[in-house]
Amino acid sequence: MQEPEQHALPLFIIDGPPWEKKHDIGFFVAFVETIKAFLLRPAKTFSVIRRVAGISDALVYTVGIQVFTFLWTFAMSGADPGMLLPQNPAILEMLELPENFSQIMVLIYPFSIILLQFIAAYALHIALRWRGLQLYDFNLIFRILAYSGGTAALLLIIPIIGGMTSIMMTIYLAYVGLRTIYGIEFGSFLLTALLALLIAIGLYLLSAVSITIIVLLFAILI
Repeated sequence: MQEPEQHALPLFIIDGPPWEKKHDIGFFVAFVETIKAFLLRPAKTFSVIRRVAGISDALVYTVGIQVFTFLWTFAMSGADPGMLLPQNPAILEMLELPENFSQIMVLIYPFSIILLQFIAAYALHIALRWRGLQLYDFNLIFRILAYSGGTAALLLIIPIIGGMTSIMMTIYLAYVGLRTIYGIEFGSFLLTALLALLIAIGLYLLSAVSITIIVLLFAILI
C-alpha cells in the first residue's frame, strides 16, 4: 500500500533582522521594517536573528537612531546648549568648564554611545559566562543590546515620559532577546542583569579614569 505523500515543513530560516538585509530590500525599507519588527514582534524577530554575524550593522543602527533622537530632543528644547551643563552655579564654578563645553559634548556624543554600547555588551557577556549561560560569542550579545537600545531610543521623542519609556523598553527588549535565544527566564535575567550592571559600572569607571589620564598627559605634552 502506497503511503500518503508527506509535505515537507517550511524551513526555519535564521536570516534577520531586516536591517541586515538592507542591500537586498533597500535601506529605508530595511530600517523601517526593523523598527516595526522589534517594537511589534520582538520575540519573532530575535528568533530569526543571525547567531553568527559581525557587529557593524547593529552598531550603525543604534548609533544612527540615538544620535537622531538626541538631536531631536536638543532641537525641541530650543537648541539650548546649557541643557547639557549642570544647572548648579557652584558645580559649574568648581568644574571650571570651558564656555563651549556643551558644543563639545554634542560632537562627542556619538563616540560616547559607542563606548557605552561596548561596555554594556562586554559586561553582559562576562556576566553570562560567569553564570555558565553564554552559548554564543560576544558579537551576538552586542547585537541584541544594540538593536534593543537603538529601537527603544526612538521613544525618547515622546514628550515628558519618553526617557523612562525608552529605558523600560530597552530592558524589555533585551529580556525578550535573551529569553528567545538563550532560554533565560525572568528571575535569571534579573540576576544576570544586576551582575552585568555592577561589571559595567566598574568598566565605566576604569574607562573614565583611563581617558582622564590620557587627556592630562596630552595636555602636559603640548
